[in-house]
Amino acid sequence: MLSSLQQKAVWDGWLSSEIRFCYFADLTGRHQRKQRFLTWTILVLSCGSFAAIIYELPGNLHWVRALAALATAGLSLWSLTAKNERLAIDCSDLSFKWNVLSKQFERLWDDMYADAASKTLTDLDAKEAELSKTGTTLPYDKKLMLKWEDYVKMHHREGT
Repeated sequence: MLSSLQQKAVWDGWLSSEIRFCYFADLTGRHQRKQRFLTWTILVLSCGSFAAIIYELPGNLHWVRALAALATAGLSLWSLTAKNERLAIDCSDLSFKWNVLSKQFERLWDDMYADAASKTLTDLDAKEAELSKTGTTLPYDKKLMLKWEDYVKMHHREGT
C-alpha cells in the first residue's frame, strides 16, 4: 500500500508522463510537416531551375537561374543540417515511451493498495528519470509544453 505522499507521486507521474507523451507526439508531427514542406519546396525550386536553364528567359531575367539554383542548394543544405527526419523519429520514440510509462502509472493508480505498489513506484520513478535524461538532446518548446499541460490537466479534472 502506498502512503499519501506516494499516491501523490503516482498521480503526478501519471500526469507528467501523459503531458510529455502529447508534447513529443506534437513535436513529431511538426518535424514531419517541416521536412515535407522543405522537400516539396526543394522539388519545385529544382524543377524551376531546370526549366530556367532549358528555356530562354525573356528580357533581363537571367538572374532567375542563379537565384533558383542558389535557393535550391541553400534549402537542401538546411534540410540536411536541420535533421527534421531524425528529430521526428526521436520524438516519435519518446512519445511512445512516455505513453507506455503513463499507462504504467495509470495501472499503479488503479492498484495502489497492492503489496508491491511501493516497489512498482520506485521502478517507474527510475524509468521516468531515464526518459527525462533521454529527451534533453531535443529542443524545448515551453509554450507547446504548457499547451499540453493545460490540456492533460483539464482532461483529468473532467474525469474526476
